[in-house]
Amino acid sequence: MLSRESITVAGSRQQAVFRAGSGPPLVWLHGLNGVEADDPILAELARRYSVVAPLAPGFDDLDDLGDIRDIHDLALHYDDVLDALGIDTAPLVGHSFGAMIAAEIAAHFPKRVSQLVLLSPLGLWNDEYPVADLFAVPAAEMPSLLYADEQLARAAVTPDARGDVETLISLMRGMTTVARFLWPIPDRGLSRRLYRVRAPTLIIHGERDAFVPVAYADDFGQALPSAQVRKVTGAGHMLTLEAPAQVLTEIDRFLNSRVNGQEART
Repeated sequence: MLSRESITVAGSRQQAVFRAGSGPPLVWLHGLNGVEADDPILAELARRYSVVAPLAPGFDDLDDLGDIRDIHDLALHYDDVLDALGIDTAPLVGHSFGAMIAAEIAAHFPKRVSQLVLLSPLGLWNDEYPVADLFAVPAAEMPSLLYADEQLARAAVTPDARGDVETLISLMRGMTTVARFLWPIPDRGLSRRLYRVRAPTLIIHGERDAFVPVAYADDFGQALPSAQVRKVTGAGHMLTLEAPAQVLTEIDRFLNSRVNGQEART
C-alpha cells in the first residue's frame, strides 16, 4: 500500500506524492486514472525500488494548474518536484499521459533520467492513425476504448466490490487536466524534442490499444536515440491492469540489464 504525503516545492507550492518500498529510487508518472494507493503493479515495483509517484497537478484540484500554462511549464514543475524529493537522477516509468510527461522530462532535462520506460505513451500524432478523441466518446463507452478485455471494460462502468464507479469518476476528473495538454490534437512538439533524450528507453504498448494505436510505439522507437519496443498481445491502453505480469517482467529485465551495464535482449 502506498502512503500519501504533501511536499513543498519551489514557490511554496504543495505537491501530493505517493511512496512505497525501499531500495534505489524509481519515479512513476501515472496515467489517466491518477495514482491508486493499492495499485498492484506499484506494490510489486515497491518490493525492489523506492517508488515515488507524484500526483499530476490538477488531478486533485484544478487550481493547481493556475501557473502551469503549457507542457514546458509542466516539465519545469516536475523538475522542481524532483529537486524537492532530493532525486538528482533516477529511472522514470510513465503510463499514458504520464509516459508523455516522462518523455518531456527526459527531453527537457536529459541528465535527470537514467532509464526511461514508456507504457502506452501519448504525445505524438499521425494523421494516418490518429489518437482517439476521448471527449467525443460517451462516458459509458470510454472503458471499451481503454480496455481490450471486455470483462474489465464492463467492470469499469458496473458497480462491484472493487469500487469501479469511483475509479470512473476519478478518470473523468483527471481527463479535465489531461485535456489541457492533449486536445484537440495531442501534439505539443514532443517529436521535435525527442532527439535530446539520452536515457536508454523501453517502450511497451498493447497491440489492441484502441485509444493510442500501437503504431505509435514504433514512432517513438524510431524517434528516440536508444530505444527498444515491446508489444503486448491481447492488451489495450490499460495494459498495466490487463497484463501486469508481462509489463513487470519487461520493466525488470530492462532496468536490471542497464544496472548491470548490459543491453537488454531484443
